[in-house]
Amino acid sequence: MENLYTKYDLSDLLKVSIGTIDNKMKEGTLNYMKIGKSVRFTEEDVSSLLKKCYGKKYVASQITEEDISGIKEIYSE
Repeated sequence: MENLYTKYDLSDLLKVSIGTIDNKMKEGTLNYMKIGKSVRFTEEDVSSLLKKCYGKKYVASQITEEDISGIKEIYSE
């Protein structure tokens, strides 16, 4: 089963305020699901938001140490 994030989890993960999360939900740029009176976000929802609104954070989260080592080798030659 996929991880589900709360607004607070997402706020902490992305280093943005709860208000920003609420705004993204209202704008429609952040998909969510309601479970009772609470909302939850899937990993896919978070990834989609990062691609749309926070390109640098998304790219940074996808780069591995192996990628960095390969880039260093290319530029050190």
